[in-house]
Amino acid sequence: MGNTNSNTIPFKVSARTARLIGRENIANAKGAIIELVKNSYDADSKVCIVYFDNKYSTFLSEINDSHFQNLIKLGVSEELLKDIYLRQESEEKYILNNVIDDEKKILFKNLISKLASLYVIDFGEGMTQNIIRDHWMTIGTDNKANDIFTKHGRVKSGAKGIGRFALDKLGSKCEMITIFNPDPLIHKPDTDIEGNLTNYKGYKWVVNWEDFEGDYKTIDKVGAILTGITTDFIKDEIVAKIENIDLSKIESEKDFKYGTVLKINELRDNWEDYFVDQVYSDLEVLVPPKEAGGFEIFVYSSLMQNKYGEVLGSICDDYDYKLVANADENQNVKIKIYRNEYDIELIPNDFFDRAAMQKEYFRKIDFIKGFWEKTTTYSELIKGFKEVDEDDTFKNIGVFNFTFYFLKRQPSPEAKKFFNRNFMHNNRRDWLNKFGGIKLVRDNFRVRPYGEVKNVAFDWLGLGNRKSASPAGIAKPEGGYKVEPENVAGAVNISRLTNVNFEDKSSREGLQENKTFQIFTKLIAEIISEFEKDRAYIAREMAEYDNIKFGPERDRQKAEKLKNEILAKSRAKKESNANNNTNNNSQQEPETESDKEKEILASELDRKEEEIEKLKEEQKVLRGLASSGIVLASFSHDLSKLNDVLASRTEKLKDLMLEKMTEGEYSKLKDSLNSSNKCNL
Repeated sequence: MGNTNSNTIPFKVSARTARLIGRENIANAKGAIIELVKNSYDADSKVCIVYFDNKYSTFLSEINDSHFQNLIKLGVSEELLKDIYLRQESEEKYILNNVIDDEKKILFKNLISKLASLYVIDFGEGMTQNIIRDHWMTIGTDNKANDIFTKHGRVKSGAKGIGRFALDKLGSKCEMITIFNPDPLIHKPDTDIEGNLTNYKGYKWVVNWEDFEGDYKTIDKVGAILTGITTDFIKDEIVAKIENIDLSKIESEKDFKYGTVLKINELRDNWEDYFVDQVYSDLEVLVPPKEAGGFEIFVYSSLMQNKYGEVLGSICDDYDYKLVANADENQNVKIKIYRNEYDIELIPNDFFDRAAMQKEYFRKIDFIKGFWEKTTTYSELIKGFKEVDEDDTFKNIGVFNFTFYFLKRQPSPEAKKFFNRNFMHNNRRDWLNKFGGIKLVRDNFRVRPYGEVKNVAFDWLGLGNRKSASPAGIAKPEGGYKVEPENVAGAVNISRLTNVNFEDKSSREGLQENKTFQIFTKLIAEIISEFEKDRAYIAREMAEYDNIKFGPERDRQKAEKLKNEILAKSRAKKESNANNNTNNNSQQEPETESDKEKEILASELDRKEEEIEKLKEEQKVLRGLASSGIVLASFSHDLSKLNDVLASRTEKLKDLMLEKMTEGEYSKLKDSLNSSNKCNL
């Protein structure tokens, strides 16, 4: 066989790759916006502004003269506008023509849709030409993967180097203005492609994503236009481009000197106010919590200038249970559980006297304290796994912390039995509908779509499957209570620094579901079970306490109700049969042996109750007579004592009288006046 010459053939990347990793790879516009917000965070900006310039791109039912004239200036023909809107001279406004031709309406919508722009603004460190050329324009750059800290110590949220292609998802054209910080501690000296120092303070970068279309076109044949600028302050560029933007409300940023402005034109989505409102609501649950500090997000709209503003994430302060778990590098987990479900003042002291309530964490002092805590390990939470795990997966999980909330959506019908405190269920339901679900947060940013309401990944921990497999009620004696995913909220916090085995999917939609991630989800579920065991233990004891104390009375009431129902049914049946006999109707409802026995028992119970009532009445009479006898005996006793006293006093009185005169001297007097006779009575 003869020798052959071999050549190295380079790979070529189709220009269509930009679309694959941008428009077709990122799920929706919401995901694209959050990618750009992350870039602002990674640029060490204190603030990110998302500004929708949608004033003239929305099909409004009513516009004023100024709006009408501005549409003409922006290229909409006056003739078409007069077909769409009718002038109201008396009110100096235009209203929508209800009989407009559908073809003209579509034409008008298509025209004004191109008038919308989307701005994403930050006041970070900006970009030099070197950064734009070597990082911003390089697909899949690894600078964030290798240099994971920003200059101010933030852990960068991006790592794949494809976030800028989110721009293609949002619109066909993009213009970027960036003013960079010349501080040598922030940036290396700015140089052009040949290494020569430049005198520019920033750059304007323009790209048309449609240039990436075309058969057989490779990505190296497509470029962006880069122009140097000498503007001193990024604020000047913002004010020049965006009419009526108010930066005075941004208190955390004063200089507005450096930063980046991204302007996306020819938007691919409709950004009427309804959709802007959705983005604002989504950002509330996607952005880092405000208490994390150092980064604020503002949303503005030119159509609704006073509607939006700073995006504030919600903090849950009305919960039934809260669990906080902190895992360290040694696979220890410190768990702290807060109880807020019970109204302690309503719980009787004798409930805490029960033997089961003398156990640690369940004493009255523990309830008054409001929380309890313990330290456990991965191995104790997932029993038996470490012994069979050949990959030592526990070591791959790393440090994390988890905050979990449980909230009932509505009061329990047995709230009295379980001594539940009152709450505003409407507010809770609305909050859960918006912020419910367990989120996964990495370095202060949500990892979508975990815990996202109305998404298939809402219940990524499989809490619903656990509940289906064990649907036991909370107070079931055998245990087995599992929480419903619709009643929980919270966040699992991880970091690129300590959870290195959690890799993003290339689509930026979630993490790769490797073995480490699967065991991690099971570990989180087992931590949640610590709350479930606590709540179920208390509920069982409260249910048993209630049965002992109030069970007999409830049973009596149930028996009384059942008896009355049986007797009422029996009377109704007899009346029905009597009516049938009167009407010579031979068809009568048959009576079973069981029905007869029930009627006999109910009748006998009713007779016994009547007899008991009669005996109670007799008892009342006898008690009354007994009381009268006691009163008479008391009076007789007191009168007997009085008689003895009077007798002794009479004798003394008689002796005193005889000292003055004899008995014979009284004999001539009438008996009624004879005191001697009275003394002898």
